Amino acid sequence: MTTPTGPTLPERIGRYRVIARIGKGAMGSVYSALDEQLGRQVAVKLMLAEFEEDPELRERFFREARITGQLAHRNIVTVFDLGEEGGRPYIVMELLDGLPLNEYLRSDTPISLDAKLDLMIQICDGLQNAHQAGVVHRDLKPSNMLVVRDGTVKVLDFGVARLAASNLTAAGMLLGTPEYMSPEQARGQKMDGRADLFSAAGVFYFILAGRPPFGSRDLRKVLQAIIAEPPPPLTDDQAPEALRQVLAKALSKSPDDRYQQCVDMRVEIEHVRRTLTATNSRVIQAALDRYQQIVAVIEERRTVGRSLSIADIDASCDAARTAVSTRFRLFADPAAPPPSIDKAAASAALEGLQQRHNAEQAALAALHERVADSMRPAPPEPTRPRGSFWRGLLKTRD
Repeated sequence: MTTPTGPTLPERIGRYRVIARIGKGAMGSVYSALDEQLGRQVAVKLMLAEFEEDPELRERFFREARITGQLAHRNIVTVFDLGEEGGRPYIVMELLDGLPLNEYLRSDTPISLDAKLDLMIQICDGLQNAHQAGVVHRDLKPSNMLVVRDGTVKVLDFGVARLAASNLTAAGMLLGTPEYMSPEQARGQKMDGRADLFSAAGVFYFILAGRPPFGSRDLRKVLQAIIAEPPPPLTDDQAPEALRQVLAKALSKSPDDRYQQCVDMRVEIEHVRRTLTATNSRVIQAALDRYQQIVAVIEERRTVGRSLSIADIDASCDAARTAVSTRFRLFADPAAPPPSIDKAAASAALEGLQQRHNAEQAALAALHERVADSMRPAPPEPTRPRGSFWRGLLKTRD
């Protein structure tokens, strides 16, 4: 390894010229680097110096590269190379432009439920591919999942994963992140892919609620909750009932009570998504229809107002159309595809459109009443009895 340019930044790792350090995990630092032979930017994970003399940790590090290298899937990080520099092993992976899932969910732009369901489905797809190859991740958590700019989720860091047939990890050794580990993992028992299902469901809970399902502070309490307690229930605003049932099954304490494969959970989540999409489409279409009805009422009000020679009717109607198109611009173009918004936003828009429709209908009704008044015949003048004037001047005889 070439002399570092700073306290911790090496100049080169193997044939890769280091650009910057972009992360640090439990077993190594991650650098962005340039593969000068291929002219490609990559990510290089270099084992921490304190682990280089530990043969088991070294073997686990190399195993990460070998295991991940077997997996070729759009939702799993791609491994390009494996090597050793100065007695410290490293792996070379694709350099991803994105954010860890936990940071992505904290972005200023609200994330729709449909987008959250898409993240869950992608994670299921990546894990299903790994499980089919005999790989159990064992450390699923939001920071081990990266969302790239196009919305693709990449499952990272198989550093504590193992082949199902591997006996390298001693029985009872606790590996993984406590907030998301399965009950059998918390007890130090034998694990299989169903442990990843539990952890994935914990991540899905985090996606919906913004917090881990079993807390994150006191390790003893977290482990006790994982083993024996249900997570706090999600609210209707956080997840529909059908989705809450999916997570409840995946978070079952017994592996036998969970989904047995990621594909089974994926099917259920996709079903929830299709149902919500169909319902959302109906609400969006109702909002689109109501918008056009408002426009029609405004134009009818214009026509009636002109018939009454109301001086400012055109300006009033133009202002009304501008106001409604500004407030509900997603529904203003009938030729555009239906807007992509979630059910809550569509329902709120429909409610606002209904209120505006009622107001325009009331204004139109008032104009029609004026038209009706103008067409009614004038009431006859009251007739005064003949001689009444003189009679009023005469005194009444006794």
